[in-house]
Amino acid sequence: MSRSKQNFRVWLFGLNRWKKRLLQITFDGLVAPIVLLLAFFMRLETTDYLFRLDTYIGVSIAMVTTLVVFAARGLYNNLIRHISIETAYSITIGSVVSCALLLSSILVFELEIPRSVPLIYATLLCAFAIAMRLLIRALGQGMTREKPENVAIYGAGPNGIQLMEALRKNPNYRVRLFIDDNPELSGKNLGGVQINNLDHAKKKLKKLDIETLLLAIPSDIDATRRRVLDMLSDHPLKVKTIPSISNLITGEFEIAKLRDIKIEDLLGREPVQHNPDLMAKTIFKKTVLVTGAGGSIGSELCRQVIVCKPERLILLDVSEFAIYSVIQDFRNNSVIDQIDIIPIIGSVQDKQLVTNLFRRFAVDTVFHAAAYKHVPLMETNAMQCISNNVFGTLNLVEIAAKEKVGNFILISTDKAVRPTSVMGASKRMAEIICQSPPIRNSKTCFTIVRFGNVLGSSGSVVPLFKEQIKNGGPITITHPDITRYFMTITEAAQLVIQAGSIGNGGEVFILDMGKPIKIIDLASKMAALAGLKPLLNPQKPTKNDEIAIIVSGLRPGEKLFEELSYSKKFSKTIHPRINKTSDNPLTIKHVQALLVRFKVALDNDDHSQLYEAISTFTVGISDPTQKK
Repeated sequence: MSRSKQNFRVWLFGLNRWKKRLLQITFDGLVAPIVLLLAFFMRLETTDYLFRLDTYIGVSIAMVTTLVVFAARGLYNNLIRHISIETAYSITIGSVVSCALLLSSILVFELEIPRSVPLIYATLLCAFAIAMRLLIRALGQGMTREKPENVAIYGAGPNGIQLMEALRKNPNYRVRLFIDDNPELSGKNLGGVQINNLDHAKKKLKKLDIETLLLAIPSDIDATRRRVLDMLSDHPLKVKTIPSISNLITGEFEIAKLRDIKIEDLLGREPVQHNPDLMAKTIFKKTVLVTGAGGSIGSELCRQVIVCKPERLILLDVSEFAIYSVIQDFRNNSVIDQIDIIPIIGSVQDKQLVTNLFRRFAVDTVFHAAAYKHVPLMETNAMQCISNNVFGTLNLVEIAAKEKVGNFILISTDKAVRPTSVMGASKRMAEIICQSPPIRNSKTCFTIVRFGNVLGSSGSVVPLFKEQIKNGGPITITHPDITRYFMTITEAAQLVIQAGSIGNGGEVFILDMGKPIKIIDLASKMAALAGLKPLLNPQKPTKNDEIAIIVSGLRPGEKLFEELSYSKKFSKTIHPRINKTSDNPLTIKHVQALLVRFKVALDNDDHSQLYEAISTFTVGISDPTQKK
């Protein structure tokens, strides 16, 4: 683009609104007489008409009537950069009315003007006026984006049509293709855009240079979404969706409201509505304590607990900032004024603090989510991991049983099954504590809820992958065959609460996590959703539309795959997503012996002794502080 052309664009679109309006009026005022004189020439094929008074009377009438009619049609109130088919329609109507008025004047004043001249004039006026506005719009599009983004719309129904109309008013987007699986629509056109089924569309995505796929389908059509996501393996595209179909219908939709498809859509899980009775059973009008309330799971538990309207909610976390953040988040909840919120800064390892909490507030239900969970970090911080995850849990369990708390729900992890890490071993030991005979024989109902990874939680791979993709890569995975279970934070918290209502004491509940997902597949789909082609361990530098996936190797304590139970046999419960397993607890003598060994190792700050104690009931754990 030449500098003078760019300067003209900047000047033109930088004018005040009234100056732009004056410019349009001036153009139309000049074009009207010019096209009328041109119409004379086309009709008479001579210039003799230039020397007749009637010609200039006709020119004056044409100019005035054209400006008046165009103004009445609201053409000077439009933004030229955003003209649409309605604008062209108004110009056409205005030209026809101007032609009719000119023809009437010829008849009334008996002007010596051929009656075909007004018809030629109307045609030329319409063409010139529309062409000028299209030229200005093209200049405006060049200012915002040299090359519009080519998009395909999935869904050729009413929603897709509404979306296309909205996009056509924005110069940054150009709809090139409709995708719809309705066989009656395949091969047809919609507003000049061809409709293809998904299989045929795959062949055209690259040819049409499609950069973004927009989903104009209801959010609950998961089967269609999964087909789209599977397609991305071969055709990386940015995938966006509209926040609400109703926004299209009501006209409230804006291009800025298009959002990236949520990572939760990669799960392929059918949503299950929670059971209100199970949600409220251990919470409604009760005093509820959530430990680790500032963490990913703990904070979501607090949000779900509030919905069930407890009498009192106690937030316990060692992080001041985490507690502050949760409380700030509560301010948007309308029921918060009906609940007594008590924030407590402290650790579950502080036995006196925990004792005072239970006695002072007469706690009814405990959700224990306070735990260190980052596997590699805990391998080099084993003392802190055992102190918090094991003895912190022991404090809570013993005091809860002594104070006759109604329900105690331990949040566990799939890493507690046949653990190969210190973190996994600590969580398995926490489970064993909750299952020990003295505890099981107390009046408190102790329940263990075990599940896998949570999407978007702190320390999970999803935020890491998002950041790596944002920075242009590479995406790092530890092994090409590694798999993990995933579920959303909201679903996990709701199922934990409901599992706590099902328990009778000592059970281990397993949340239905669906099928395990290969981490490399998750990384590849996330890259594809960003419009990038993933390449595993590329030998050459990646291009702009590519991103590298690098295998870094398994980290200390990490397993290729996780398990949810020691036993493959699950028992169903009244909830379709909650199963029960029979993991046999250790004897009280064995539990006490292990705790003694852990305590001695902690008191002596003896890592070797601690790892030796851990290894007595796990496999594959060794002391990383010892040289090999």
